[in-house]
Amino acid sequence: MKVNFCLVGLTLLFSSIYMTLENRKSDHFRRFYNLLDAGQKNKYEDIVKERMLIYLGGMILGTALGYFYYTKNKGSKYLFCKVLIISYLTKLGFYYSFPKSPLMLYSLHSKEQTDAWADIYSEMKNRWIKSLVVGFFAYIFLVVALVN
Repeated sequence: MKVNFCLVGLTLLFSSIYMTLENRKSDHFRRFYNLLDAGQKNKYEDIVKERMLIYLGGMILGTALGYFYYTKNKGSKYLFCKVLIISYLTKLGFYYSFPKSPLMLYSLHSKEQTDAWADIYSEMKNRWIKSLVVGFFAYIFLVVALVN
């Protein structure tokens, strides 16, 4: 089965845009944060900052590799889509493989805190799946609009 480079690349692009626009200050996040003591709040903020820096590092690396591919393959068919795939898969791979400090889960002390953390985890997993679906349908909508 032939996979269309633009299907993958633009789905990842639209998915990323959707995740960026999604509200990150939901009730689950507020509830969890309010359950933490001062030390845990500092730990949580450190983890969030660390993860954001790793994410940005992956974006920079992905952009650089995408640009490198672009400069070496200017005549390639579906060049824009291939650059998107390289950029986004590099970003995701870098983020997931880069060493990180222990999960916030290991700093929680009560069942109420772990339950609140599980709610955040479930929400973020559902957002990721939803963003891929939105990205895919945005691609389909774009293709249909361009063809007609």
